[in-house]
Amino acid sequence: MELFCQGVNFKRCSAAISAEFVLNKQRQEDFLGICRQHSQISDALILNTCNRLEFYFYAEENTDITKLVNDFIGGNQWEQYAEKFAGIDAAEHLFRVAAGLESQIIGENEIFAQLKAAYGFALSCGCVKYVFHHLLHCAFRVAKAVRTQTHISAGALSVAGAAVALASVNREIEKAKVFVIGSGANAELLIKHLIKKKVKDITIVARNSARAAKLGKFLPLSNLSNHISNADIVFASTSSEEPLIKKDMIKNRSNPLILIDISVPANIQNDISETKNVKVFNIDSLNEIISANNARRQNEVPKAKTVVKKYLPQFSNWLKTLNIESMVS
Repeated sequence: MELFCQGVNFKRCSAAISAEFVLNKQRQEDFLGICRQHSQISDALILNTCNRLEFYFYAEENTDITKLVNDFIGGNQWEQYAEKFAGIDAAEHLFRVAAGLESQIIGENEIFAQLKAAYGFALSCGCVKYVFHHLLHCAFRVAKAVRTQTHISAGALSVAGAAVALASVNREIEKAKVFVIGSGANAELLIKHLIKKKVKDITIVARNSARAAKLGKFLPLSNLSNHISNADIVFASTSSEEPLIKKDMIKNRSNPLILIDISVPANIQNDISETKNVKVFNIDSLNEIISANNARRQNEVPKAKTVVKKYLPQFSNWLKTLNIESMVS
């Protein structure tokens, strides 16, 4: 038996390409169902964030993981963009991901919660057994150790924080009328960062009125086209597979509008950037702000890597012992 990991992320491809690899919850459940029935696979987990899709497996050594994933994803781009890890390298990659070392924003804390959610989902789908239970809890311990033994997370922005910082660079945000489309975790983070910036006029645009109403002033998504003309800045952060902001919604715009899309797939139609008085930004647009933020913590990266390396022999020895015991039995 062997550990495997295959994945695509912001380092491997642009946001536009990443959008081709997004799996909603139903698709994730479908894939984990396939893994659960697969005779060569013991454990499986999917980590899907705004700029990362990774598959983790504990399976027989001769399992054709690439074919399994490629057949499910469809097309022929997976092999072109995916990075692949096996054995202890797969475990090390997971530990680095959990610690925020592989994140677009080094040391960010969101990935820890996202990995815990992915673990819980795989567990509910019957794809986490003894090995992945041990592997994931080891990854959580590594992540906590990195955060307590280094300053890797000190001052780290989230993607939402970077998006608000980008908006601040482009206009006086405190006096702006701001729309936040979405009511999930990223939308909540956007709102927190906006409040820190002393933004007073925030409208949450969403389908889920109960959840959105708890966050602030609520506007049903179905009414967006009638009210978007009132906004100065719009942040989009939903799991919609279709664009929610279309060109015909903002034609004849007389006052400046900033649209910032941190969704994958994109929530803003491509050709909107051609519209007069409208500036459009996506996740790729955040790179300059993220790079500056990352530079402040680069000195902590070697220390964090050392912490990760310290935990690897312990897990590797445990896994070897387990494999020997299974061979003997």
